[in-house]
Amino acid sequence: MAKRNPNGEGTIYRRKDGRSEGAGYVLMPDGTYKRRRVYGRTWEEARKKLTELLAKSDQGIPAADTTESLGTYLAYWLEHIVSHKVRPSTVYSYSKCVNAYIVPRLGKKKLARLSVKDVRLFLDRARQACQCCTQGRDAARPAGEHRCCAATPKRCCEHRLSPRMVQYLHAVLRNALQHAVREELVQV
Repeated sequence: MAKRNPNGEGTIYRRKDGRSEGAGYVLMPDGTYKRRRVYGRTWEEARKKLTELLAKSDQGIPAADTTESLGTYLAYWLEHIVSHKVRPSTVYSYSKCVNAYIVPRLGKKKLARLSVKDVRLFLDRARQACQCCTQGRDAARPAGEHRCCAATPKRCCEHRLSPRMVQYLHAVLRNALQHAVREELVQV
């Protein structure tokens, strides 16, 4: 007869691909409980991960919400956090920076899966890319006024972001992500 875990202890089983999977209900940032899964090469590895996840939940530490995108979080952050702590002119510049540069390139990335490499690549691309071409500014002009990327023959104006603007993008993204860590939406 198979041994059963007590209620609340989760379950561990072997998958068809040979790995082990553990699942249990854990505390989420919004105060609800959701079933989360962990994986391991062996049953013991899956058990350790599940035990750690359940122990954090028992201590009141919520599990990261893996479904929220960076774009959704940044909209929440601007509306509910930034707008109450800084001047309106700062809110305006933050929102312009977020909506024009960060969300179009990183907005669909899951907040829990955002890595240092993703941020570094974003900043490198922002530093090197022509902004007229990237944001489609020239293509939006009337047909007779195309000056660079939409002109025939195509010629790029090489309009890049200033080093200070790249630094500002980094600062805005860092502030938002530090707040996400404080709210325990992202595990460090």
